Amino acid sequence: MPPEVTPVSSGTPSSRSGHRGRIGRVGWVDAAKGLCILLVVAGHANITLNNNGYDTGIWEKMSLMLGPFRMPLFFLLTGLFAARALSERWRSFADRRVWIMVWLFVLWVPIREIWLSMVPLTSVGNSDGIPAPQGLDPENWGPMAERIGLSVLGPESYLWFVYALALFAVVSKLTRRVPPVIQLLAAMALSVLSPLAEFDWPWNDILRTYFFYLLGMYGAPWIHRLAQRRSLWIIAGSVSVYAVVALWIDATHDHFNFGLNGPVRLFLALVGIIAVVSAFSYMESWRITVPFSKVGARTLPVFLMHIMVLATVAFLLDLVLPADPGLPLQPLILAGIAAVLCLGLHKVLMACGFSWLFRRPQWMRRRYLDSERRRQEP
Repeated sequence: MPPEVTPVSSGTPSSRSGHRGRIGRVGWVDAAKGLCILLVVAGHANITLNNNGYDTGIWEKMSLMLGPFRMPLFFLLTGLFAARALSERWRSFADRRVWIMVWLFVLWVPIREIWLSMVPLTSVGNSDGIPAPQGLDPENWGPMAERIGLSVLGPESYLWFVYALALFAVVSKLTRRVPPVIQLLAAMALSVLSPLAEFDWPWNDILRTYFFYLLGMYGAPWIHRLAQRRSLWIIAGSVSVYAVVALWIDATHDHFNFGLNGPVRLFLALVGIIAVVSAFSYMESWRITVPFSKVGARTLPVFLMHIMVLATVAFLLDLVLPADPGLPLQPLILAGIAAVLCLGLHKVLMACGFSWLFRRPQWMRRRYLDSERRRQEP
């Protein structure tokens, strides 16, 4: 998350944690967030490799089977620290929770479109030469501008998560006086029934995940209690249940997603969340979780840039590889490379004065907040 909206823990972190990103962070939360974003990058790495003619082996199916809990877990972890902000004045709340996301969404939609248009469409082993990037063809500029305009008005790509964070903040603030049980039941019904409405996939994902944002917000005490139990029995049980149901779906349907109706997806998401929360809280002081925590404390640049970085790396691989090497871990290797490059690029951009790519400029925030102070002065 961007620095100006980074949550401060309201939970009770374990004293066993030896690698918190900074004071106030909870180690297992960062590690679980890191797993979420790495699974997202790995899923998109599968798609990128397939599009460029590489074999992804079993990892495509694995990505589908792990999909039901990826983004629900991310939004639940985001919601864990969101309840405190609901008591803020609207202007302060909007400054930290809404306008930052609006800024990022409006900024990165055209960046994404332009960047991807400048990456030539190639495939591994292609000996026909490098085609010109589509972005250099004036005939594509009009359709590209139209896509940018439509995408800014509503989520049309993986940037839906930025749009969702702003939307969830506004809706949860507006409904803060509604009893949490009613909010959760309504959001759960929306999560289960939204696929029947046949919205575009970004809106389906938004409607499915709001329940988990609220669950993190209002269920935080129980979630922290689950984490503090550090039970191997809960880990083993939840992992086993998830694996059995996922394997059954895969065995009885032509495509894994065909078996993910609303209730089944919700069930798998909840079981997967229990498994990950329990596992990462149990392993909180283990060295193996350090890479996950480091990524989890800096998810924003990875979320924003990983698709473009994946496309760029795949293009470069197409140039140097005469054929698909067929490595068994190709999607995971590409995902790891992309995540490291995103974090490195973020560090370089921040050092070069481009912090406005990842957070709202301070002059804009000052003008916004100063106008509120002047309005309140007698």
